[in-house]
Amino acid sequence: MERVKYFLVCLIVLLFFLSGCGKEQQFTPPGSSQSIAVISQLKKASFSIVDLQKKKIVSSVDLKHPLTDLIQINKDVIIATSKEGKSLIEINLKKGTATDYMDVNKGLTTLTYDTASNTLFVADSEKNVVYFIDTQRKKIKATVKTDKLPSSMTLSSSGTLFVLNAESHTVSVIDIEKEENIRTISVLERPSGIHFDGQSIWIGGHGKPGSLNKSIFAYDAKTGKQQREIKLGVMPVAFFSERNSSTLYVLCHGDHTLYKVDTKTDKQLASVETGQNPNYIAADTSSIYVSNLDDNSVSVIDKHTFMMKNRLNVPYGPYAIMLEEKK
Repeated sequence: MERVKYFLVCLIVLLFFLSGCGKEQQFTPPGSSQSIAVISQLKKASFSIVDLQKKKIVSSVDLKHPLTDLIQINKDVIIATSKEGKSLIEINLKKGTATDYMDVNKGLTTLTYDTASNTLFVADSEKNVVYFIDTQRKKIKATVKTDKLPSSMTLSSSGTLFVLNAESHTVSVIDIEKEENIRTISVLERPSGIHFDGQSIWIGGHGKPGSLNKSIFAYDAKTGKQQREIKLGVMPVAFFSERNSSTLYVLCHGDHTLYKVDTKTDKQLASVETGQNPNYIAADTSSIYVSNLDDNSVSVIDKHTFMMKNRLNVPYGPYAIMLEEKK
């Protein structure tokens, strides 16, 4: 009888140990001088680390759930969201580990980070809220209500968080110091992608059911009135711009094309074709990276010539991209 008890105790301890270890995945940390891209994959719950000089995958890590967004909070740590899992994921580039960061809720879609206050903003599409997370204490310090299905966010330098709500086709304007929603702006139906240029909120999207939107729209951040419209390609879904620049890069996944736009003149400057079903855009000092969900690739576009210069082969539906550039 004593031997049976001893066996059961040992088994419980072993199971507890294994369940704890199962939460951490290990990979080979990238070199200190290695420029890399961390890329989530939606068709398989995983992410890959790509050496940008050698143009090849150096690590692939399997997870419990696909990752929807990535943000770097310091030189070693990337935080990721998942719609299916309750926990944020921490990817530690120095330790070479992927592990649970903290439990929040299911339905997490997107995030952004304020370095001044060490605050991580996380959108929850099930509860329709944004969490303000203190990354030094790993605690939620505020929860702010949004409209239905917060899907993307952008943070202004003056401390305003703009949250795009896909189902209610609105933008929630949140004062991060007061930790409250101060106004709501109505935008086009089935919106996708958001960018703030210091004065205007730029929105793309699919448009009304039965018709395909081919424009991006600028809305006054204070009054909510539509100011301008720039006609581009089919279904613009994502934006990228350098700080204090009037050059705006717009990704249209309906015609798998990246557009370069001058927001001062409202003119299209250039365009380049990407891969099939592009969804996510990131950039470093010399290149723009576009993930192509349906042909398992990432397009690398030269900023200066605005021509395709490389194609990274990334399997299982590449989506979110986080770049770590070493000079």
